[in-house]
Amino acid sequence: MEIKISEDKLEKIIDIVVNGIGVDKYDSFQSRSINLRYVEFLTPGNRRDVISRYYPDINRVVVNDEKFYDLVSVWVSSYKLYDIIKDEVIKRIYGKYTKRFKSIRYPDDIRDIKYVSNTDFNKT
Repeated sequence: MEIKISEDKLEKIIDIVVNGIGVDKYDSFQSRSINLRYVEFLTPGNRRDVISRYYPDINRVVVNDEKFYDLVSVWVSSYKLYDIIKDEVIKRIYGKYTKRFKSIRYPDDIRDIKYVSNTDFNKT
């Protein structure tokens, strides 16, 4: 079964999800540095879980697909709709972070988004 939805409605859904998640550019992120610098997106509010990691040097985001779906499913419970919007939601979430630090040169657009299982995510 294919989902047919207009671009306007899709944009509205993405806006609702991003605004509903409550991404705060100060509390929702933390920076880490080992050999490769990365920025973690945490569960908004309680900061309990790491949802994804953004590696600006290689312009890649690695997403814990299970945790991210748990977060987004409050607004979008259909896996098919989730698959349609998830890339854009991730880009907007990290857009809030990169706009905060304009002095650091972040890529204009995230090009590589990799979704992995909870087990694989915790290995990285």
